[in-house]
Amino acid sequence: MHNALTIKRYGNRRLYDTESGGYLTNQDVVDIIRQGRDIRVVDSRTGEDITKMVLINIILEEEKLRQNLLPVSFLLQLIRLQGETLQDFFQNYLTASLEAYLKTRQEFDRRFREWLDLGAAMTRLASPGDESVTSPPAVAALRAPAKRRSAKPQTKRKTRSKPPAP
Repeated sequence: MHNALTIKRYGNRRLYDTESGGYLTNQDVVDIIRQGRDIRVVDSRTGEDITKMVLINIILEEEKLRQNLLPVSFLLQLIRLQGETLQDFFQNYLTASLEAYLKTRQEFDRRFREWLDLGAAMTRLASPGDESVTSPPAVAALRAPAKRRSAKPQTKRKTRSKPPAP
């Protein structure tokens, strides 16, 4: 969190953005995080890092609004597994699983965009006379052989004639 936005939390639970100089709502904090920015929340009076507590509070508020973020069975297991086992689970397994999920999702999105681009390129190939859409070099290279083939004159095949009937 080397480039984290520092937010001060005052006794009245208000969050103050030290960069922009304005107060933030929890939704503002969610938006900042979703934009990819890390945050660090400190108590304005003591300077204590209270980021974890604020983030948990935001998650709980999200849960109130959507009522489906954390299944009840999961919450029951959290309470049952308190202690070192639970800490190990969160620090290792859950974090690694979430990171793997995000990487897989990014790879899926990348491949899906490639398929969309390929479909668009194939559509342009289907209508080679329409040059109003600029095509990438690879598509132009694919079109070139098709144009050369179509430019060849059509020659009739020689067919064998049947021998005359006796």
